[in-house]
Amino acid sequence: MSAASQTSVPVVDLSASAETVANGVARACADWGFFHLVGHGLDPALLSAAMTEARAFFAGPPAAKRALGRSRENPWGYYDRELTKNRRDKKEIFDIGPDLAERRVAGDVFLGETPFPDWQPGLKPVARAYFQACEDLSFRLLRLVATGLRAAPEVLAEAFAGVHTSFLRLNHYPTRDPADETADRPAGLGIHHHTDAGALTVLLTDGRPGLEVLKDGAWRPVDPVPGGLIVNIGDMVQVWSNDAYQAPLHRVRAMETDERLSLAYFFNPAYAAIVRPLAEPARYRALGWSEFRRRRAEGDFADYGAEVQISDWRVG
Repeated sequence: MSAASQTSVPVVDLSASAETVANGVARACADWGFFHLVGHGLDPALLSAAMTEARAFFAGPPAAKRALGRSRENPWGYYDRELTKNRRDKKEIFDIGPDLAERRVAGDVFLGETPFPDWQPGLKPVARAYFQACEDLSFRLLRLVATGLRAAPEVLAEAFAGVHTSFLRLNHYPTRDPADETADRPAGLGIHHHTDAGALTVLLTDGRPGLEVLKDGAWRPVDPVPGGLIVNIGDMVQVWSNDAYQAPLHRVRAMETDERLSLAYFFNPAYAAIVRPLAEPARYRALGWSEFRRRRAEGDFADYGAEVQISDWRVG
């Protein structure tokens, strides 16, 4: 490995040969848990439209946005007081869940209606198209992750069969705390340090820096690559890999002089999925995704105690 690859997040070109791509993804997952993805094939016009619609939404009146607020019962919608590690983030979000017309499952607590704004009719169709593009890309990446773990390419996809609980998050990091008049505590970082709960996260940014990953005891920038997406693995990949791949701790700096916008697609297993290591001896007990996701979501919404971690399922 070159010195450059040791000190900066690697770049994977999805248009390269199958062997080159598979090896690149495996090395990136083992060394960083993060990689820049170029040659991904997503339509640049769609990416531009998605960013434009997100920017227009956050430019809307605060009262109109808060009228679309999420709740403990329905995780989809607007929120400006989210917690990470029980500390409030300096950001505002709009979470978009699956299309209920296609994906209703009895008892699935993650499938509430997404309250799209009637004052911005262009957001829903663009968000749905972008959601689908990210889903297709994520399944392709999941097969590469499985291959890197010396498993059959489709073995991890079984956890997403039927209805998976993936969602799209629009993030806005303003220079001024959007909830400073209503929140009961000041915000700190844009997002405090955390790992992502699910399998993969696909991130589109507006090109501004701010994302950082903890690597070798130091916070290192994950500055966007022109035309690229940023991908990181989550807790479920760490469990599947039996700790061969570590879900990376990452954070977002608070914005002081320029606002920042990003779109994060969280690729999450099906509600009923049971996640367990592919290798033996297993370092984790079998983990029910529904319980893990519910407890993590509650910790994001309000301070209901210590945030759940995959270490709670570790053996020994």
